[in-house]
Amino acid sequence: MPDTPYETLCKRAQACISKAPVVILGSGASMAEGIPGMAQLRAHLLTVQLPKGSKPQDQEQWEIFLEKLKTTDLEAALQEVNLPPHLDDRVVTETWKYLHPHDLAVFNRMLDRQAPVALTRLFQHLLRSTIKSIDVVTPNYDRLAEYAADFGEIYHETGFRHGHVRTRLGDGRQTIQINNIVQNRVNIWKVHGSFEWFRDPSNIVRALPISHPKPADWTPAIVTPGIQKYRRTYDEPFVSIKTASDRAFSSASAFFCIGFGFNDDHIQTKLKERCRAHRTPLVLITHTITKTASDVLGGSQCEEYLAVELASEGCKIFCPEFPSGAIVTEGEYWKLEEFINLVTS
Repeated sequence: MPDTPYETLCKRAQACISKAPVVILGSGASMAEGIPGMAQLRAHLLTVQLPKGSKPQDQEQWEIFLEKLKTTDLEAALQEVNLPPHLDDRVVTETWKYLHPHDLAVFNRMLDRQAPVALTRLFQHLLRSTIKSIDVVTPNYDRLAEYAADFGEIYHETGFRHGHVRTRLGDGRQTIQINNIVQNRVNIWKVHGSFEWFRDPSNIVRALPISHPKPADWTPAIVTPGIQKYRRTYDEPFVSIKTASDRAFSSASAFFCIGFGFNDDHIQTKLKERCRAHRTPLVLITHTITKTASDVLGGSQCEEYLAVELASEGCKIFCPEFPSGAIVTEGEYWKLEEFINLVTS
Protein backbone atom coordinates (compact mmCIF):
# COMPACT_ATOMS: atom_id res chain seq x y z
CA MET A 1 0.00 0.00 0.00
CA PRO A 2 1.49 3.41 -0.97
CA ASP A 3 2.51 5.79 1.78
CA THR A 4 0.10 8.55 2.73
CA PRO A 5 1.12 12.17 2.09
CA TYR A 6 2.00 12.54 5.78
CA GLU A 7 4.16 9.39 5.76
CA THR A 8 5.91 10.56 2.60
CA LEU A 9 6.53 13.97 4.16
CA CYS A 10 8.06 12.38 7.26
CA LYS A 11 10.32 10.02 5.32
CA ARG A 12 11.65 12.65 2.93
CA ALA A 13 12.07 15.27 5.65
CA GLN A 14 13.95 12.98 8.00
CA ALA A 15 16.10 11.52 5.22
CA CYS A 16 17.23 15.01 4.24
CA ILE A 17 17.94 16.26 7.76
CA SER A 18 19.81 13.06 8.65
CA LYS A 19 22.38 13.94 5.97
CA ALA A 20 23.36 17.20 7.71
CA PRO A 21 22.27 19.32 4.74
CA VAL A 22 23.57 22.68 3.65
CA VAL A 23 20.98 25.16 4.94
CA ILE A 24 19.81 27.94 2.62
CA LEU A 25 18.04 30.83 4.33
CA GLY A 26 15.90 32.90 1.98
CA SER A 27 14.03 36.14 2.60
CA GLY A 28 11.03 34.16 3.87
CA ALA A 29 13.06 33.00 6.86
CA SER A 30 13.77 36.62 7.80
CA MET A 31 10.22 37.83 7.17
CA ALA A 32 8.95 35.13 9.54
CA GLU A 33 10.95 36.88 12.29
CA GLY A 34 9.54 40.32 11.44
CA ILE A 35 12.20 41.70 9.11
CA PRO A 36 10.59 43.54 6.16
CA GLY A 37 10.77 42.06 2.71
CA MET A 38 11.44 43.63 -0.67
CA ALA A 39 7.94 45.09 -0.98
CA GLN A 40 8.30 47.09 2.24
CA LEU A 41 11.83 48.15 1.30
CA ARG A 42 10.57 49.36 -2.07
CA ALA A 43 7.85 51.42 -0.35
CA HIS A 44 10.45 52.99 1.93
CA LEU A 45 12.82 53.89 -0.90
CA LEU A 46 9.98 55.64 -2.71
CA THR A 47 9.91 58.17 0.15
CA VAL A 48 13.65 58.91 0.03
CA GLN A 49 14.78 62.22 -1.46
CA LEU A 50 18.29 63.48 -2.06
CA PRO A 51 19.60 66.21 0.27
CA LYS A 52 18.91 69.81 -0.67
CA GLY A 53 21.72 71.25 -2.72
CA SER A 54 22.43 68.01 -4.60
CA LYS A 55 23.62 68.43 -8.16
CA PRO A 56 20.81 68.88 -10.74
CA GLN A 57 21.98 65.85 -12.72
CA ASP A 58 21.85 63.73 -9.54
CA GLN A 59 18.33 64.96 -8.79
CA GLU A 60 17.28 64.10 -12.33
CA GLN A 61 18.76 60.59 -12.15
CA TRP A 62 17.19 59.96 -8.75
CA GLU A 63 13.75 61.06 -9.97
CA ILE A 64 14.06 58.75 -12.98
CA PHE A 65 14.89 55.90 -10.60
CA LEU A 66 11.90 56.68 -8.33
CA GLU A 67 9.53 56.89 -11.30
CA LYS A 68 10.67 53.49 -12.49
CA LEU A 69 10.41 52.09 -8.95
CA LYS A 70 6.76 53.17 -8.79
CA THR A 71 5.84 50.68 -11.49
CA THR A 72 8.22 47.78 -10.88
CA ASP A 73 10.25 46.02 -8.20
CA LEU A 74 13.58 47.18 -6.83
CA GLU A 75 15.76 44.77 -8.79
CA ALA A 76 14.12 45.69 -12.12
CA ALA A 77 14.36 49.41 -11.32
CA LEU A 78 18.06 49.15 -10.50
CA GLN A 79 18.68 47.15 -13.66
CA GLU A 80 16.82 49.54 -15.94
CA VAL A 81 18.14 52.74 -14.36
CA ASN A 82 21.91 52.50 -14.13
CA LEU A 83 22.56 54.84 -11.20
CA PRO A 84 26.09 56.22 -10.85
CA PRO A 85 28.06 54.62 -7.99
CA HIS A 86 27.49 57.47 -5.50
CA LEU A 87 23.69 57.27 -5.99
CA ASP A 88 23.77 53.50 -5.80
CA ASP A 89 25.61 53.98 -2.50
CA ARG A 90 22.63 56.07 -1.43
CA VAL A 91 20.33 53.10 -2.10
CA VAL A 92 22.66 50.86 -0.09
CA THR A 93 22.78 53.25 2.87
CA GLU A 94 19.02 53.82 2.89
CA THR A 95 18.45 50.07 2.71
CA TRP A 96 20.73 49.56 5.71
CA LYS A 97 19.11 52.41 7.69
CA TYR A 98 15.62 51.03 7.09
CA LEU A 99 16.25 47.33 7.73
CA HIS A 100 18.94 47.36 10.44
CA PRO A 101 16.63 48.42 13.33
CA HIS A 102 14.40 45.43 12.56
CA ASP A 103 17.43 43.16 12.86
CA LEU A 104 18.22 44.62 16.29
CA ALA A 105 14.57 44.09 17.28
CA VAL A 106 14.92 40.39 16.44
CA PHE A 107 17.95 40.19 18.73
CA ASN A 108 16.11 41.93 21.58
CA ARG A 109 13.13 39.60 21.22
CA MET A 110 15.49 36.64 21.48
CA LEU A 111 16.94 38.13 24.67
CA ASP A 112 13.45 38.53 26.10
CA ARG A 113 12.37 35.06 25.03
CA GLN A 114 15.28 33.23 26.69
CA ALA A 115 14.30 30.07 24.83
CA PRO A 116 15.81 28.41 21.77
CA VAL A 117 14.34 29.65 18.49
CA ALA A 118 13.58 27.08 15.80
CA LEU A 119 16.80 27.84 13.90
CA THR A 120 18.84 27.23 17.07
CA ARG A 121 17.14 23.89 17.50
CA LEU A 122 17.92 23.03 13.88
CA PHE A 123 21.62 23.80 14.34
CA GLN A 124 21.76 21.79 17.56
CA HIS A 125 20.06 18.84 15.89
CA LEU A 126 22.36 18.89 12.86
CA LEU A 127 25.42 18.95 15.16
CA ARG A 128 24.12 16.22 17.43
CA SER A 129 26.58 13.49 16.39
CA THR A 130 30.16 13.40 15.16
CA ILE A 131 29.54 16.24 12.70
CA LYS A 132 31.59 19.25 13.79
CA SER A 133 30.48 21.89 11.32
CA ILE A 134 27.54 22.76 9.11
CA ASP A 135 27.17 25.31 6.33
CA VAL A 136 24.51 28.00 6.01
CA VAL A 137 24.26 30.04 2.80
CA THR A 138 22.09 33.14 2.66
CA PRO A 139 21.53 36.28 0.59
CA ASN A 140 20.01 37.95 3.67
CA TYR A 141 21.79 40.82 5.42
CA ASP A 142 20.33 40.12 8.86
CA ARG A 143 22.09 38.20 11.61
CA LEU A 144 19.35 35.69 12.34
CA ALA A 145 21.70 32.73 11.77
CA GLU A 146 24.43 34.29 13.92
CA TYR A 147 21.98 34.97 16.75
CA ALA A 148 20.57 31.44 16.52
CA ALA A 149 24.07 29.95 16.80
CA ASP A 150 24.97 32.19 19.75
CA PHE A 151 21.82 31.31 21.66
CA GLY A 152 22.63 27.63 21.13
CA GLU A 153 26.18 28.15 22.45
CA ILE A 154 27.57 27.21 19.04
CA TYR A 155 30.49 29.01 17.44
CA HIS A 156 29.78 30.66 14.14
CA GLU A 157 32.03 31.91 11.35
CA THR A 158 31.19 34.51 8.72
CA GLY A 159 34.61 34.90 7.15
CA PHE A 160 35.87 37.44 9.71
CA ARG A 161 38.04 37.12 12.77
CA HIS A 162 36.57 37.50 16.25
CA GLY A 163 36.98 40.79 18.11
CA HIS A 164 35.57 44.30 18.25
CA VAL A 165 36.95 45.41 14.88
CA ARG A 166 37.00 42.25 12.83
CA THR A 167 39.14 41.81 9.76
CA ARG A 168 38.67 39.20 7.08
CA LEU A 169 40.01 35.67 7.47
CA GLY A 170 42.18 34.25 4.73
CA ASP A 171 40.04 31.26 3.76
CA GLY A 172 36.96 32.26 5.74
CA ARG A 173 37.25 29.57 8.41
CA GLN A 174 39.02 29.03 11.70
CA THR A 175 38.98 26.14 14.15
CA ILE A 176 38.08 26.77 17.79
CA GLN A 177 39.45 24.37 20.41
CA ILE A 178 38.71 24.28 24.13
CA ASN A 179 40.72 21.84 26.25
CA ASN A 180 42.03 20.38 22.98
CA ILE A 181 38.48 19.59 21.86
CA VAL A 182 37.39 21.02 18.50
CA GLN A 183 34.15 22.93 19.02
CA ASN A 184 31.05 22.65 16.86
CA ARG A 185 30.77 25.43 14.29
CA VAL A 186 28.19 26.94 11.98
CA ASN A 187 29.74 28.44 8.84
CA ILE A 188 27.49 31.28 7.69
CA TRP A 189 28.21 32.38 4.13
CA LYS A 190 26.49 35.73 3.52
CA VAL A 191 26.92 36.19 -0.20
CA HIS A 192 25.31 39.66 -0.28
CA GLY A 193 26.88 41.02 2.89
CA SER A 194 25.76 41.69 6.43
CA PHE A 195 24.41 44.57 8.49
CA GLU A 196 27.64 44.60 10.50
CA TRP A 197 29.98 44.83 7.49
CA PHE A 198 31.27 48.27 6.46
CA ARG A 199 33.77 49.72 4.01
CA ASP A 200 36.14 52.08 5.78
CA PRO A 201 37.57 55.21 4.09
CA SER A 202 40.32 53.00 2.61
CA ASN A 203 37.67 50.73 1.04
CA ILE A 204 38.58 47.84 3.37
CA VAL A 205 35.60 45.83 4.62
CA ARG A 206 35.53 45.31 8.38
CA ALA A 207 32.88 43.96 10.75
CA LEU A 208 31.83 45.96 13.80
CA PRO A 209 29.92 45.01 16.98
CA ILE A 210 26.16 44.60 16.76
CA SER A 211 25.27 47.73 18.73
CA HIS A 212 27.82 50.08 17.15
CA PRO A 213 26.27 52.85 15.03
CA LYS A 214 27.44 53.26 11.47
CA PRO A 215 30.62 55.36 11.44
CA ALA A 216 30.11 58.62 9.53
CA ASP A 217 32.64 57.91 6.78
CA TRP A 218 31.97 54.19 6.46
CA THR A 219 29.55 52.65 3.94
CA PRO A 220 27.48 49.51 4.64
CA ALA A 221 28.97 46.55 2.78
CA ILE A 222 25.71 45.06 1.56
CA VAL A 223 24.78 44.27 -2.01
CA THR A 224 21.43 45.50 -3.31
CA PRO A 225 19.77 44.02 -6.43
CA GLY A 226 20.45 45.32 -9.91
CA ILE A 227 23.41 45.98 -12.16
CA GLN A 228 25.72 47.06 -9.34
CA LYS A 229 25.26 43.70 -7.57
CA TYR A 230 27.74 42.05 -9.90
CA ARG A 231 30.23 44.92 -9.70
CA ARG A 232 30.21 44.86 -5.91
CA THR A 233 30.50 41.08 -5.61
CA TYR A 234 33.67 40.97 -7.70
CA ASP A 235 35.50 42.48 -4.71
CA GLU A 236 36.46 41.05 -1.32
CA PRO A 237 35.10 39.71 0.92
CA PHE A 238 32.38 38.68 -1.52
CA VAL A 239 34.68 36.70 -3.81
CA SER A 240 35.92 34.55 -0.91
CA ILE A 241 32.44 34.16 0.56
CA LYS A 242 31.04 33.07 -2.81
CA THR A 243 33.91 30.60 -3.21
CA ALA A 244 33.14 29.15 0.23
CA SER A 245 29.41 28.86 -0.52
CA ASP A 246 30.12 27.21 -3.87
CA ARG A 247 32.44 24.77 -2.10
CA ALA A 248 29.67 23.92 0.37
CA PHE A 249 27.17 23.39 -2.45
CA SER A 250 29.57 21.26 -4.50
CA SER A 251 30.08 18.79 -1.64
CA ALA A 252 26.57 18.88 -0.13
CA SER A 253 24.89 15.60 0.71
CA ALA A 254 21.50 17.37 0.91
CA PHE A 255 19.93 20.83 0.89
CA PHE A 256 17.41 22.31 3.32
CA CYS A 257 15.89 25.56 2.05
CA ILE A 258 13.88 27.84 4.34
CA GLY A 259 11.81 30.60 2.74
CA PHE A 260 13.93 30.52 -0.42
CA GLY A 261 12.28 31.50 -3.69
CA PHE A 262 15.00 30.32 -6.11
CA ASN A 263 15.12 33.79 -7.63
CA ASP A 264 18.86 34.38 -7.28
CA ASP A 265 21.14 32.73 -9.83
CA HIS A 266 24.05 34.24 -7.93
CA ILE A 267 23.39 31.60 -5.25
CA GLN A 268 21.63 28.66 -6.79
CA THR A 269 23.71 27.74 -9.85
CA LYS A 270 25.98 25.35 -7.93
CA LEU A 271 22.99 24.04 -5.98
CA LYS A 272 21.19 23.06 -9.16
CA GLU A 273 24.36 21.51 -10.58
CA ARG A 274 24.77 19.36 -7.47
CA CYS A 275 21.15 18.23 -7.52
CA ARG A 276 21.25 17.42 -11.23
CA ALA A 277 24.57 15.53 -11.22
CA HIS A 278 24.17 13.57 -7.98
CA ARG A 279 20.40 13.42 -7.38
CA THR A 280 21.07 15.27 -4.14
CA PRO A 281 17.88 15.48 -2.06
CA LEU A 282 16.41 18.91 -1.40
CA VAL A 283 13.69 20.02 1.01
CA LEU A 284 12.03 23.43 0.75
CA ILE A 285 9.68 24.83 3.39
CA THR A 286 8.08 28.19 2.66
CA HIS A 287 4.88 30.21 2.95
CA THR A 288 4.26 30.09 -0.80
CA ILE A 289 6.27 28.20 -3.41
CA THR A 290 7.35 30.61 -6.14
CA LYS A 291 7.00 29.81 -9.82
CA THR A 292 10.79 29.82 -10.10
CA ALA A 293 11.05 27.21 -7.36
CA SER A 294 8.36 25.09 -9.03
CA ASP A 295 10.29 25.23 -12.31
CA VAL A 296 13.46 23.98 -10.57
CA LEU A 297 11.85 21.25 -8.48
CA GLY A 298 10.59 18.14 -10.18
CA GLY A 299 12.41 18.76 -13.45
CA SER A 300 15.77 17.53 -14.64
CA GLN A 301 17.50 20.03 -12.33
CA CYS A 302 16.18 18.47 -9.11
CA GLU A 303 14.50 15.08 -9.09
CA GLU A 304 14.71 14.19 -5.38
CA TYR A 305 12.75 16.91 -3.65
CA LEU A 306 10.11 17.79 -1.10
CA ALA A 307 8.46 21.21 -1.13
CA VAL A 308 6.06 22.27 1.61
CA GLU A 309 3.85 25.36 1.57
CA LEU A 310 0.92 26.86 3.46
CA ALA A 311 -2.54 25.38 3.02
CA SER A 312 -5.74 26.21 4.87
CA GLU A 313 -6.00 22.61 6.09
CA GLY A 314 -2.39 22.40 7.33
CA CYS A 315 0.16 22.29 4.53
CA LYS A 316 0.55 21.15 0.96
CA ILE A 317 3.45 19.01 -0.21
CA PHE A 318 4.99 18.43 -3.62
CA CYS A 319 7.40 15.55 -4.29
CA PRO A 320 7.94 12.77 -6.85
CA GLU A 321 5.20 10.72 -5.19
CA PHE A 322 2.78 13.68 -5.38
CA PRO A 323 4.00 15.93 -8.20
CA SER A 324 0.65 17.75 -8.43
CA GLY A 325 0.52 18.28 -4.68
CA ALA A 326 -1.19 16.66 -1.71
CA ILE A 327 -2.68 18.08 1.45
CA VAL A 328 -1.26 17.10 4.84
CA THR A 329 -3.62 17.89 7.69
CA GLU A 330 -1.42 16.71 10.57
CA GLY A 331 0.47 20.01 10.96
CA GLU A 332 1.68 23.30 9.46
CA TYR A 333 5.04 21.87 8.42
CA TRP A 334 5.86 24.82 6.17
CA LYS A 335 6.75 26.58 9.44
CA LEU A 336 10.28 25.88 10.67
CA GLU A 337 9.26 25.29 14.28
CA GLU A 338 6.72 22.60 13.36
CA PHE A 339 9.09 21.08 10.81
CA ILE A 340 11.81 20.78 13.48
CA ASN A 341 9.30 19.13 15.83
CA LEU A 342 8.58 16.63 13.06
CA VAL A 343 12.18 15.62 12.35
CA THR A 344 13.32 15.57 15.98
CA SER A 345 10.39 13.63 17.44
